[in-house]
Amino acid sequence: MGEPMPERRLPAPLRIVERVSTWFGYISAALVLVSMLVISYAAVLRYVVGASTIWQTELVTYLLMFAAFCGAAYGLRHGDHVKIDLVVDRLGQRTRRIVRLIAAILGFCFVVAIAVMAFDMWWESTTEGRTSSSAWNVPLTFPHAVLPLGMTLVALQYLAVIAGIVQEIRHGDTETGTRRQDRKPEQEGIPT
Repeated sequence: MGEPMPERRLPAPLRIVERVSTWFGYISAALVLVSMLVISYAAVLRYVVGASTIWQTELVTYLLMFAAFCGAAYGLRHGDHVKIDLVVDRLGQRTRRIVRLIAAILGFCFVVAIAVMAFDMWWESTTEGRTSSSAWNVPLTFPHAVLPLGMTLVALQYLAVIAGIVQEIRHGDTETGTRRQDRKPEQEGIPT
């Protein structure tokens, strides 16, 4: 066994990204709860009072869009995305980390491409003043901002994940500050 290795930390900007991801995760959870309450309100209004709302379905859609896209960075931070690790689990520790690094880089490239296309969509709807076709007539600049915001958060979180994996590859087991032989196999990580 022996003395624990000193804990290595991510650079300050990437620690900030991780904090922001965590806060957006909490906000997303709260918005799911708000969505549930709005749906319950609309159901009671419709079946008890016999009235309906024009805003409830659209609002819930936008809230859940925000929760899904902006909460994705929180999921990535905690390794809660879908991962297929049947083959990867059979690899050695260093090879597994390299595969995780490649997967993280590919994931980063993918979300950056989505963020760029989503920003174009947001910009177009904002400059043209588009609104939803519902009776509520919401300016689409707000709901269309969710996708580029969420994908930017995920891209930044991917950078933190990539930095963490590179640090693991360079220095061994750094996230817990223990030596390699004291560590259990990795449970969290990137989709592989």
